[in-house]
Amino acid sequence: MVKVIKSAVKCYKKKTKKTVGGKRKIYEYNQYLVPLKRSDKFECSEEVFIIPQKQIGELMGEDPTLAEDYLKNLGDTESHLDAYERELAELEWKHNELSKSYKELVSKHTKTNKKLRLENERIKILEGDKEKLMKKLEEISNTHSDLKKKYEVETEKNKVLEDEVNKDKDIWTTLKSRLGSKKDDEGD
Repeated sequence: MVKVIKSAVKCYKKKTKKTVGGKRKIYEYNQYLVPLKRSDKFECSEEVFIIPQKQIGELMGEDPTLAEDYLKNLGDTESHLDAYERELAELEWKHNELSKSYKELVSKHTKTNKKLRLENERIKILEGDKEKLMKKLEEISNTHSDLKKKYEVETEKNKVLEDEVNKDKDIWTTLKSRLGSKKDDEGD
C-alpha cells in the first residue's frame, strides 16, 4: 500500500569552518530537514522518496489537490486491489464448484439420454411384439368364430338327428307296444 505523507521542508543555514591553503575559511550552505511524525511509523534506515508538490502538480495537471487525492487514492487502490484479489479467489472457487456441478449434470444428462434411448428401443420392440400378438389374436379369433359356426351347425344337425331318432324310437315303441298287445291278445 502506498503511504502519502504530507510534510513541509525546513531549511536553515549551516556554517562550517575549514582551513584551505593555510587560511581559515567559513563556508555557509543550506541544510534541509523533512520532519516526520511517529504516527507515520517509519523504520530506521528506511529509504523514502520525496516529490515536491510543484512536480506532483506538473505530473498530474494544474490542480495540486487532484495530485494529492490521486496519491492518497493510490493507497486506497492497494486496499481495493486486495479486495479484488479476495473477490477473484472467491469467484474462482465458485467457478470450480460450478464446473464440478456442471460436469455432474452433463454426466447425469448423458446417462439419462442413454437410458432414454434404451427405453425407446425397448418400446419399439414391445410395439413390434404387440403387433405380432394382435395378428395372432385376430387369427385365433377368426378360427374361433369359424369353429363356433361349425359347432352351431353340427349342434343343429345333431338336434335334428336326435329328433328323428326320437321320432323313430317313438314309432318303434308304439309298434312294439301294439305288437306286444296283439300277442297278449292272441295269447289270452
